[in-house]
Amino acid sequence: MRSPALPRPVLVVVSLAGVVVVASLVVAVLLRPDPSPPVFAGGQAGQVNPTASAGCGDEPCRVVASADVNGMTVELLADHEGGTGKLRAGGPGSAKVAETAITGMGVRLNRDSLRCAETATPVCLVRGPHDGGTAGEIHVWRGDTWRAAERPYFSDAGAIVLDDVVGDDTPEVVVVRHECSSAGTAAECQQAPVLAEVFDLRGGEVGCTGTYNSPGELRNWPDVTVTESELGACR
Repeated sequence: MRSPALPRPVLVVVSLAGVVVVASLVVAVLLRPDPSPPVFAGGQAGQVNPTASAGCGDEPCRVVASADVNGMTVELLADHEGGTGKLRAGGPGSAKVAETAITGMGVRLNRDSLRCAETATPVCLVRGPHDGGTAGEIHVWRGDTWRAAERPYFSDAGAIVLDDVVGDDTPEVVVVRHECSSAGTAAECQQAPVLAEVFDLRGGEVGCTGTYNSPGELRNWPDVTVTESELGACR
């Protein structure tokens, strides 16, 4: 049975018992970005970009996925295996490029790895499969460059999304995870109920929803949406 609904929408980041912070990455505090990003032109998925900041690893970068955010084209670049990635604003030759961190954890990028929020300032989530779940990282456009939060998020239920949960025109990070406080083993944890945990762009916890018997019971799964009224304290 679903727990009683709590307050407002949010995006949630998850691990077996909460947010997994990888020790090798330093948490970068994000300042709220400027509201007027410049407009760039972009490329197309599959396009080879040999000049994208010296390539992706030992080979030219390819456009794995792209999104248009407030008139600015954002592209996720990677090598042919998706093991080295970059986020770019603009077309071939653009210097507006940020390195991805989760690929250093073994994440492989694919066509579903880029999600950007249609808000006043571009905010993009880069995500990919990792250790039976999903890992993700956040990039915010400020002025004319990307600001990255070098804290990764992990969902053991396979869903990390962006959603304006609190209604302030800025997205939050929503991570779906199993509620494993009473689970004795990893196998039992994977059978435990799930919830959505929401974080702000600085990595601060906003709150958690009640639990659900399965991920598919969350609204709009797998592109989960949450309202602030659904949120309460996280366990």
